[in-house]
Amino acid sequence: MFKKHYRSVGTVVATFVLVALIATFAQPLKYGTQAKLLVVQSFGAEADPYAASRLNEYLSGLLVQVISSESFFNQTLDAGFSIERNYFSGTRQQQIKRWEKTIDARSSYDSGIIILTVYHPDKAQAENIANAAIYTLKTTNSFYHSIPNVSVRTIDSPSTSRWPVRPNVVLNAAAGLAFGLLASGLYIYSTENKKGLWG
Repeated sequence: MFKKHYRSVGTVVATFVLVALIATFAQPLKYGTQAKLLVVQSFGAEADPYAASRLNEYLSGLLVQVISSESFFNQTLDAGFSIERNYFSGTRQQQIKRWEKTIDARSSYDSGIIILTVYHPDKAQAENIANAAIYTLKTTNSFYHSIPNVSVRTIDSPSTSRWPVRPNVVLNAAAGLAFGLLASGLYIYSTENKKGLWG
């Protein structure tokens, strides 16, 4: 059936892929800078290893939540890493919304590791923001908890992608292709069903 309607299928698929690509390139392309951090609390020799591991996991999860906060945003901008403040212009709500789209933090399950990623149209700014965020975590993390002897250590230094990673051009094009094929299939089914060729 697809051979019979190959022109229609090609037109529909091409249209979906084109729309997906237009929507993709209508957005600013952003590079990604990623680093890995380890949250550790110093314990005595008598400490329970399981309890220590659970506490480090809790701390990393807490700091992941903190990173998207207004307080952390302000501390990072004030850390002295030449961040262009105009990128975060607008109302307070607009600034925080832009910040949440710029920085992403995830806690690696049961390890105390934080995976920090910064997205920005400019490579240098992505690196500056990542370094500022790491510095802020290391120097001000005690502001967000009352647990003594906590340190944040860099285990993977910030590394920036060679090419833009957001939006994902390949993924969006593949999605356009998939939806185009689905729409084509529905079109063919509807057309042939009307002709009484489907039972």
